[in-house]
Amino acid sequence: MTASLAHEIRNALGGIKGFVQLDEEKKRAPDDHNGTVSPALRGIGRIESLVNDLLVFSREETYESRPVDVGPLVREALETDASRWGGSVELSIPPGIRARADREKMRRVLANGIRNAVESMRDGGALRITVGEEDRRIAIRIEDEGPGIPESERDRLFTPFHTTKTDGTGLGLAYSRKVVEGMGGTIELSNRKEGKGAILSILLPSAKGAGHA
Repeated sequence: MTASLAHEIRNALGGIKGFVQLDEEKKRAPDDHNGTVSPALRGIGRIESLVNDLLVFSREETYESRPVDVGPLVREALETDASRWGGSVELSIPPGIRARADREKMRRVLANGIRNAVESMRDGGALRITVGEEDRRIAIRIEDEGPGIPESERDRLFTPFHTTKTDGTGLGLAYSRKVVEGMGGTIELSNRKEGKGAILSILLPSAKGAGHA
């Protein structure tokens, strides 16, 4: 039901977006090449993002869990979600650390965590990502120097549609918890013990001793 409704909304938005773009092109002066986006198109983009996230979150997941080399996956997520960020990136990832996970779903979880960390710091600060083995599990921690998490928000962080962002959908962390737990892992978000900022901690089953996929 949710997926069907989301598809209907997305199709309707496509028509509205096309009309608005055409109308704005007609009104734009011939020498206007600044490429600014109107409030109407920004609003449509916001709804599109919400609908797309809703589709991803609401679908029934299947998992192709296999040994995944965590280091390359972290670097892949960094390339797509932090390559233009102005701060520093510190990595502590020993070679050969492998988790048992669904690679594509894990990439989305990492990308979402990195994106949230970078956005919390805007254009500066340090992003730290550490990977290691803890009690036969793989621990991935994404640490930022943003403002941290208000105490009043901590119990609702993974609640669907709850967000502290002005332009967030409130589904990123909810989706991350859903798929991490589906892969037999855990995920939590807490404040750093020293200094300001937050830490996203992901624990996944280790693939130590398993063959390469």
